[in-house]
Amino acid sequence: MRDMSSTTRKTRSTGPAPVQSDRRQRSRLRDLCDEVLASFRVAQSRELISADERAESRAMLAAMTPALSR
Repeated sequence: MRDMSSTTRKTRSTGPAPVQSDRRQRSRLRDLCDEVLASFRVAQSRELISADERAESRAMLAAMTPALSR
């Protein structure tokens, strides 16, 4: 039998591996967050998209596609 106290072990924390790229590129994580938020809103009997979020999205879309916003 080996004495475990005499051997040194490397410990590695659990969790996702570090990513060198921009966190916005982690689409699966973003999808999961969207699902959690949608589930939370449904549980609270709220609209999935608020009026403010809808207006903000329309303004953002208009800014991104100026030719289509006219």
